[in-house]
Amino acid sequence: MKKAFVIILTLIGILSFGQENKLDQNENGMDSIEPTELDSLYVRALNSRLDLILGSGWNYVEMSGYGKRIVELDVSARIKFLTNEELIDLSIKKKKTINIIRLNHKIVAKDTIDIIFGDVSVTAKRGIFFQRGIRFKKAEFSVGCRGTNGYQPDIRFVFDRKENKWNLITNRFVTTKE
Repeated sequence: MKKAFVIILTLIGILSFGQENKLDQNENGMDSIEPTELDSLYVRALNSRLDLILGSGWNYVEMSGYGKRIVELDVSARIKFLTNEELIDLSIKKKKTINIIRLNHKIVAKDTIDIIFGDVSVTAKRGIFFQRGIRFKKAEFSVGCRGTNGYQPDIRFVFDRKENKWNLITNRFVTTKE
């Protein structure tokens, strides 16, 4: 019995040798995606947000992290990319809280990526403030809560190996009645 078990394990090892796909993992063994491919998914996700495109006024995207990488790509004209300093100055100028979109993603599987839109708010004031020295601007950044419904992706892309392209399968910003 023990000998048959060893033979089966050896056969499994021989048959599976060299079957790993090195393109799906980086040097740490984590799932990965090419940066240009990820950038195109961010652009598609932003351009598929009908609530942003059809709404009035500007929509601001934080230009740190992934926002910095896609600022020059073909994103909707209703979206502006601003740095933290520009957001603080805009909040002071308009004398109100500015709502921002923070881009992020989660690799769910080798062929599934979720694009996550975080809600961030900036409230800034001009004055004299005594925090770690004298400051003339004060800003408060607040991160929005996603609720208690568990993890729900904003936009999900799944890779279709037959067509060799990413398909958008879930968009929580577009509701359809069935």
